[in-house]
Amino acid sequence: MERMKVIQVGVGGFGKYWLSNIKSVQSIEIVAIADVQQSNLDEAQKLLGDSNIPAYLSHEDAFREVKADLALLITPPPTRHRLTRDALEAGMHVIVEKPMASTYREALQLVNIARSYDKVVSVNQNYRWAPEMTAVKTALESGLIGKAEVVEWQFDRDGSRNRGPQSEWRRNREEPLLTELSIHHFDLMRYLLSAQPVSLFAKSFCTSWNERGGNASASAILQFSGGTHVNYFASSSNKGKDTTWTGNFRIVGRLGALEFADGVPYHVTEDGERHPLELPSQQYTNVDYTVDEFVQAVRAGRNPATVIADNLISFSMVGAAVESSKTGQVVRLDTGFYHAY
Repeated sequence: MERMKVIQVGVGGFGKYWLSNIKSVQSIEIVAIADVQQSNLDEAQKLLGDSNIPAYLSHEDAFREVKADLALLITPPPTRHRLTRDALEAGMHVIVEKPMASTYREALQLVNIARSYDKVVSVNQNYRWAPEMTAVKTALESGLIGKAEVVEWQFDRDGSRNRGPQSEWRRNREEPLLTELSIHHFDLMRYLLSAQPVSLFAKSFCTSWNERGGNASASAILQFSGGTHVNYFASSSNKGKDTTWTGNFRIVGRLGALEFADGVPYHVTEDGERHPLELPSQQYTNVDYTVDEFVQAVRAGRNPATVIADNLISFSMVGAAVESSKTGQVVRLDTGFYHAY
């Protein structure tokens, strides 16, 4: 079957990480790259091992001169409206990095842009596609612990580590933790629990030692359909041992618990015995899974797992958390209307 032709916009920083993962995906062919810095383009061509891949300092030139099926937009959130519209105008499907926008209102606008074209727009949520998360979801769906009633989730990272100049756009954002990192965890909650958010109460804050500005820590209490209660704490101004980027979590039911600790998923029996879950074999994981799953969905005429309209629900949780932290009020997410930040 013919491979889907891809143009990637943004190949520095995390964009380089994307290229290193997706270059071996058999369902696609990278036909052009674009970035605003020549040095990023040069490094990307070396990474791909092909100096003949067209490289552009302007995405407009890339979209105009190279025929492609799919645009990967690995750029900061403020750029994604224009890039998405330009890619759709050029006749391409689109995958954007998460979060899909800077604010919930912008996300709504982006969804409306996507609806006005006959192409598919999806949001990357690569945390879903780790074998460890597949193992946890499979265990939940099998009824291993009964109905999931309580979730405890803790994320701790020092955000000042390993951050190059490509991340400076994040500096001094008002809510960097909630708007940049919590989207991963909120989306994973929806995915693992197969449930939708009902309400959320949150409080964000800034530690005295946080040098990057903004509220880099937050607590939240979430209720999901089916009655699952989630207690969430996250910080990107950690001191001491960091968790993985997924964080550590426990999902508790009548028959026991499922734990994800330091990157390993476990089944914990009622008697307290802890057994590692068996990990499935997956051809692709992470962003390479995101891309291949998208291609397979488009070929089959179905929506990808994280199509933009569905991912708006995950992003609404981010907006609700910001709003709740500012107002001190519980925010409902099941009423069909929500005063977004």
